[in-house]
Amino acid sequence: MNSDKINVLLIDDHELILHGIEHILEQIPVVGTVRTARSGQEALELIGRTPFDLSILDIELPDLSGFDLIGHLRSRDPQARIIVNTMHEEIWNIHRLMDCGVNAIILKSANAEELRWAVEAVLGGETYFCRRFRRFRRISERTGRTGTELADCSALTQRELDVLRAIAKGYNTGEIAGLLFLSENTIETHRKKLMLKLGARNMAELVVKAISLGIVTV
Repeated sequence: MNSDKINVLLIDDHELILHGIEHILEQIPVVGTVRTARSGQEALELIGRTPFDLSILDIELPDLSGFDLIGHLRSRDPQARIIVNTMHEEIWNIHRLMDCGVNAIILKSANAEELRWAVEAVLGGETYFCRRFRRFRRISERTGRTGTELADCSALTQRELDVLRAIAKGYNTGEIAGLLFLSENTIETHRKKLMLKLGARNMAELVVKAISLGIVTV
């Protein structure tokens, strides 16, 4: 294989998305080997064995937060080139992604062609944010979130976010437990932590704060 070709790692737990991205990458002449991982742990194992020139990942994985995985990639190589491909368009996620300093962000609702543009831009030493993400970013900047608010958001774990979104949809403790395959006691523990982290006095106030911070959408 030509030494000028690059090695790419794709990380997503959805088979169809992996195949779709692979197909796009096959059309880019500089791309050589493409490896895929369906979990954070599988990705870490591949990273430990093989150097990759570019990583394309989702932030929602079954066993590890994509944000944590980005941290692992950056700790191994501060210059690692990372593209995030996500369906999450919440204001909170937009701010957190920007704070991660990734090289490109593509929302899964964006045109597939934008992924190709992102790869070409990043390989050329540039950053790229899809048009839809740029629009959401402009909206989020106009909301004037404070540093304290964003810090509160970033303190939430992925499981707490799952519980919070279920609460916002009106599910009760038993329903959330069944939905997330957890015990009701565990859900109640998450509720208490959420109220503490977001400074809410009751469930109604918790949901209102979550919506105002962009963590959940109406």
